[in-house]
Amino acid sequence: MLKQYATATGVPGIAPHDLRRTCAKLCRAAGGGLEQIQLLLGHASVQTTERYLGTKQDLVQAPKRCDQAPSGVGAHS
Repeated sequence: MLKQYATATGVPGIAPHDLRRTCAKLCRAAGGGLEQIQLLLGHASVQTTERYLGTKQDLVQAPKRCDQAPSGVGAHS
């Protein structure tokens, strides 16, 4: 299902792990503490969470990509 929506929105190659990482990064950007994010992700070590969040990602562009989705994609019935 994710692959279908990703292709329809022009973001091919997205995987569930990408959504997980984006969620964690958005939580951090909103002021979430490392321990909270560690618990959310189920990491045994806060160091794993720090490494997980270490990659740069353009979170500003993510909402713009969602706005460009074809009509009907992401619509709830």
